[in-house]
Amino acid sequence: MDVNMVLFDDFEGMDVFGPAEILGKLQKYYHIRYLSVSGDVINSVQGAKIWTDFLIPGEIEGVLLIPGGKGARRLLWQDERTLNLVKRAAENADTCLMVGSGSAVLAQTGLLYRRKLADCPLDKNWNRMFTAGIERIEGARVVADGKYYSCSSTASGLDMTLWMVADQIDIDVAQEAARQTGYPWDSCGGEEIYC
Repeated sequence: MDVNMVLFDDFEGMDVFGPAEILGKLQKYYHIRYLSVSGDVINSVQGAKIWTDFLIPGEIEGVLLIPGGKGARRLLWQDERTLNLVKRAAENADTCLMVGSGSAVLAQTGLLYRRKLADCPLDKNWNRMFTAGIERIEGARVVADGKYYSCSSTASGLDMTLWMVADQIDIDVAQEAARQTGYPWDSCGGEEIYC
């Protein structure tokens, strides 16, 4: 299954590379693609340069991952074209993963109206502006609502990715990926997981 990671300048590196580390252990099941509107080199906020392919919404199948970061905020204010492409890609995807403030990007498209999201600890005014009509679940690290998975922070992106693997393949496969990565995943989830 393809995992389509949508990148934009100043994305948060760990929002992408954390899930990529886990899914990279599962190459039998997942193939990672890095995409952008320009199909060019994209820079993370930390300065990592990633060569990307063009984001073509009609070709999206499988999983779509939207990271957060400074660039996500810029998209919300300045880049209607990218938002429209992300919306069309999300409509075609079987599963959408949103890390941290990446959920605000998809929320801005209208696709998350009346959905539940993990509450990302952003500026509250900013949160209200871009997530109106969406139920934010306070205290949840990961929230799954239909095909949409969201998480509250960069670190919880690892948990979200493992929960998606458990849902799509098997919990034992997710636990093995966590073990290989050296990540102490609590597959019981407790009150941090909301489905």
